[in-house]
Amino acid sequence: QYKHDTQVVASWLATTAKAFGWSGQVGGSSTGKTPTKPSGRLKGKERKKAKAAQMSTDEPPAISEPSKPKYVLAIKDFVPLAEHIADASNAAKIEIPHSFSVALERVLWARKSFSERFEDANHRSDQKSDARHSFFVNILEKVRKTLQPLLSVNAFNLSDLKDATTSIGTHKDKKGLSSLFQVLDVYEPSAAFEAAPDVVLPPSRALEYTFEAEEDSQFEALFAMTALMDDLSRLRLEIAELWTRYEAGEMDIAAVSVATNTAIELARSFEDDISPFVQKNGGSSVFHVKYFNAVSGALGIDSEAKQRLTDDYNFAAYDIADGLLINTLINIIAHVRVNPLGEIPNYNGFYGWYDEESVQSSGSARQKYARIKPALLELLSDLPLISNHQNRVEDQVMHGMMTTLRTAKQERKATPDVPIWFSFAAQVYLDTLNIVKIGKGWTDMQRVMRNVKQSVDCLSIFCPERRKVLDALELWDQGMGPIAMIRRSLGKPYKDYTFFRRHFMHCGLWVHYMRTLFHQQGVVYAAVPGTVLCTTQLYHALQKEQCLNYRWKDLETLRKLQGNSTFFIGEPPSSFEGYFNNFCLTIGSSITNWAHNKRDKRLKVSKENKPLMKFGAVASALVANRIVPLSARQIVSVDVVEDWIQKCRESQGNAETKKTQTPKANKEKTRQPLIHKLAAAVATEIAELDFDYFAIHNQC
Repeated sequence: QYKHDTQVVASWLATTAKAFGWSGQVGGSSTGKTPTKPSGRLKGKERKKAKAAQMSTDEPPAISEPSKPKYVLAIKDFVPLAEHIADASNAAKIEIPHSFSVALERVLWARKSFSERFEDANHRSDQKSDARHSFFVNILEKVRKTLQPLLSVNAFNLSDLKDATTSIGTHKDKKGLSSLFQVLDVYEPSAAFEAAPDVVLPPSRALEYTFEAEEDSQFEALFAMTALMDDLSRLRLEIAELWTRYEAGEMDIAAVSVATNTAIELARSFEDDISPFVQKNGGSSVFHVKYFNAVSGALGIDSEAKQRLTDDYNFAAYDIADGLLINTLINIIAHVRVNPLGEIPNYNGFYGWYDEESVQSSGSARQKYARIKPALLELLSDLPLISNHQNRVEDQVMHGMMTTLRTAKQERKATPDVPIWFSFAAQVYLDTLNIVKIGKGWTDMQRVMRNVKQSVDCLSIFCPERRKVLDALELWDQGMGPIAMIRRSLGKPYKDYTFFRRHFMHCGLWVHYMRTLFHQQGVVYAAVPGTVLCTTQLYHALQKEQCLNYRWKDLETLRKLQGNSTFFIGEPPSSFEGYFNNFCLTIGSSITNWAHNKRDKRLKVSKENKPLMKFGAVASALVANRIVPLSARQIVSVDVVEDWIQKCRESQGNAETKKTQTPKANKEKTRQPLIHKLAAAVATEIAELDFDYFAIHNQC
C-alpha cells in the first residue's frame, strides 16, 4: 500500500502537469524503451504453441491478465511539477482529489515514523542512506506546501484527524513486532477515518507513473522489508480466520484453499516489489536473516546468542522469528542443502517425528520449535515426490519447494536463496496444523472424489469425457497412496496418506480441480448431441400449454444456470407456431426460410443460429488454470483478484445490484479482506460446479 500511495502521488503530479501545459519531459520508460501498446494476438511460434495447448486440453481458454506499462518519474521532478500545477491554477481551476491528499499524507507519516522508530532503537544506518531518506521526505513536504492553497477546506490531514488508525490489536503481539509494524497502521482506517471524505484510491492499473526508488539505500531496504512483513502478517491472520471457519463447518474446503493459495501468490507479488532491495543486499535468504538479526537487536535481543551450540538461534527471539518467518526459512535452507534436486529426499527422523496430537501453542519456545521442525521437514521431503508423480495440482507450497531446488542447483550458493513467499507458504502450512483436525481435509477430498466417480462410472467406457475425469481420479485410487508406495519400496516407514491428511490446502485444491473438471467435461458431454436442448424446448412448450402436472427441478435448474439464450433464439416462444419456428432455428435452419418473397425453395441451413452451451463458474475456472503444474501464468496481483471477483458477480447477475449499492454498503464490502471476498465468490459457484450435466443429459 505504501508503494501504491507513492505511485498515486507521482502519477497525479505527472498527468496533471501534462494536462496543463508542462512542456518538459515527464519520466522515462520503466524498460528503457518507448512503450508500445501490446498486441492482444500472438504471432508465429507462440501462436502455434497456444493453439496446440488449447486443443490438447478441451478446456475453456484462460483469460489473459494484461499489465499496463509504467513510466519512472524522478523524485527531483516532484517539486517542479507541483510548482507548475500551482502556477497553472491561476488561469484554470484545478481540483486536487482526496485520494492524492490521503496518499501524500500517509507516505509522509509512514516514512518519518519508521525512521524515528529505528533511531530510537539506536539502529545503525549509514549516513548516505539517511541523507537520501531525508531528501525524499523534504521533497514530499515541499510538494504538500506548494499545493496547500489548492487543497479544499475538508482535505484529508492525518495530523488533524484523531484516532485515524486502528490499534495494533490487528497484529499478533510478537515480543515487540507490534511496535515495529505500528508505523504502518495508517493503512488500517478506523471509524474516524471512514467518516472522512471519499478516499478511494485508483487501482494500480490506472496509474501510468511509478517513482524512482533508491535501491542501494539501507533505509529503503529496511522500510520495504518491514512493509512486506506487515502485509504478510495481516495475510496470515486473514488465512487463519478462513481455516477456523472451515474447521467450524462454516466454509467449504475448496473455497478456503483457493483463497489461501491465492494469498500466497499475492505474497509472491508483494516480494517482487521489493526484489531490487533484496538482491542488492545479498539475496533473499541472506537479507532475510540480516533483517531478523537487525529487528531482534532493535528490540533488545541478540538473536545469535544461542543457549546451546546445537540451537538454530537464540530462542528468546522465538516470537520474533515466528512473526518474521525465520523458523521456516532456517529449516528450508537446511533441507535444500542436504537434499539437492534430482535425489530422492528422505527425512530420517533425526529431530523426531511430528506428534499429530500435540498443541503447538503450549510449552516453552524450545518445545514449540521442537514440534514444528519435524512437521516441516517431513513435508519438505514429501513435496518433490508428489510433484514428480504425474500430479494434476500444484499448490504454492509445492511450487515454492521446486522453485527453490531448481534455483539452488543453478546458482550453487553456500546459502540457498529461499523466496520469502515460500517461507510464508510453509508457515501457513504449519498454522493450519494447529487450526484444523488432522485428516479432515483428506476425508472431504475422498467424499467429493467418490461422488464424481459415481456420477461418471455409469457412462459408456468409450466416452472421452468419462475417461478424462477418471484419469484424474485414478491418480489417488491406489490403496496406500503414492508416497507410501515409494517410501516402503525403499524400506522406510510411512503412514498411508500422511501428506494428504496434514496438507489441507492441497486437498482443497484437488477438490476444486475435480469439481471444475467435472463441470467442464459435463458441459461438453451434454452440449454435443443437442438432446438437452430439444428436451428443454419440449418441456417449455408443455408447461406453457399446461400439459404437465409436475415440475422437472433439475432441468429448471439447468435452464437457470445456462440462461434462455442457450436454448432459444430470442425470447422463449409462447404459441404453437413459435415453438416450431424456434426449434427449427435452434437446430440450424436459416431465418431466410421464412421469407415471403423467397424464390429458392430449398431448405437453407445456418450453423450460426445454433445456440451453444456455456461453461459456468468463471472465477473458479480462472483459478483452476493457475493450480495446474507447469501452466503459463503471470504473477497474480490485487487488481487481478478483484477482476476475478467482479467476473463472478457479473456471471451471477449481480452487476446491477453492485451499482445500486449505497456508499456505506460499498465501504462495508471494501473493509472485508480481499481473500475473504475471493473465498466467498468461489463458494457461490460450488453449486454450479456440482450440478451433474452427465446425469441431466442421460435423463433427457
